[in-house]
Amino acid sequence: MRKITTLLLFALFVSLANAQVQRADVWKTAADNPTLAIDAFNGDPAARQKLERMFALSGWFKVLPEQDASKAQFKVQAAGKENQFALNLQGGGKSISCQKQAADIDQAARQIVDDVLNQLFNVQGLCDRKIAFVLPDNQNRREICTCYVDSTGFEILTKNGAISTEPCWGHANAMVYTLAKNNALHIVLVDLGKHVQRIISSARGLNSSAALSHSGQFVSLALSLGDQVDLYCHDLASNQTKRLTNDRYVESSPCWSPDGSQICYVSDMPGKPALFIINATGGSPKRLQLGGGECVSPDWSHVSNKLCFSQKGSNGHYIINVLDMGKQGAIAENVTLAAGDWEAPSWAPDGRHLVCTRATGGQREIVIVDTWLKTFRPVTNKGSYSLPAWQPAR
Repeated sequence: MRKITTLLLFALFVSLANAQVQRADVWKTAADNPTLAIDAFNGDPAARQKLERMFALSGWFKVLPEQDASKAQFKVQAAGKENQFALNLQGGGKSISCQKQAADIDQAARQIVDDVLNQLFNVQGLCDRKIAFVLPDNQNRREICTCYVDSTGFEILTKNGAISTEPCWGHANAMVYTLAKNNALHIVLVDLGKHVQRIISSARGLNSSAALSHSGQFVSLALSLGDQVDLYCHDLASNQTKRLTNDRYVESSPCWSPDGSQICYVSDMPGKPALFIINATGGSPKRLQLGGGECVSPDWSHVSNKLCFSQKGSNGHYIINVLDMGKQGAIAENVTLAAGDWEAPSWAPDGRHLVCTRATGGQREIVIVDTWLKTFRPVTNKGSYSLPAWQPAR
């Protein structure tokens, strides 16, 4: 959890086992999603399988086998080979046609399914957006890696040979993260479009929990200036930093509201970690009343205006709760019903799904949670994965 990461960043060097990303073949499809089937396909059978799998992994359909195609609510006629797909979807009073050509067949499948989601449900697709996460090696180092929902496209993004942690996307082409190197902490900005990285904060002491605004102009972060950990806002355009809190408590894990006017963050002011809201320009913070258990790792969807966070239950384990920030008097709802510790949630571009870690048996895997239907499926094998963050659609 980011709360734990912040409090321990002065003593990061913990021995962790080596882990590798593997394709996860076990996945769940929600029973009451609309049904879909490919009732006609022209091309390589392997391409058909990739397309069917991607429709299922999108989390918006229950994919039926070919023999049950006549029962499906949405029927697809498609063609695919090498690095391209074309399809026509009929159902629900709609007719959709799409064509995609990409670098390879996996990318083409991701992009065409995202196109269908956008046209059919008016949502931002999640299939062709990468999930960043932290992966340790056997030399006490951590790097930020990325992969897609189908576990393909694995890439080591940072390659610092140090401790790279707390990835946070601002928009599709920019990310910030914390770097611990040469006995110092830094906040690093990554420009994925230009393939460059630069340090934007190296203040004495703590530099952590950075969150990039959706506009890409502002970074909220925790600094230990004046020998106390407070929340700050850094303007990348002017290179000016403004203090937002000033108290003896520890602030961490900020995230931005959809319009960038507010920041939700964690503070131990009540004696245990709790969530607070503060204006991005400063002012008096307001605590979110969320019950008794400690609350950490918030993320605010700029699509659905819902807040997800990890909360400690009465049994001592963490669950993921979701709170509708646009509904007055809304009550947080638990969306993780299975056993385990559910931590570090991050919203998908569609505002419906989220990615988080689930710890069972002393190991953590990255899982995707459907917050509507409260189902989940793993993206990785079990290992030492942490702090996943889903790339926005734009």
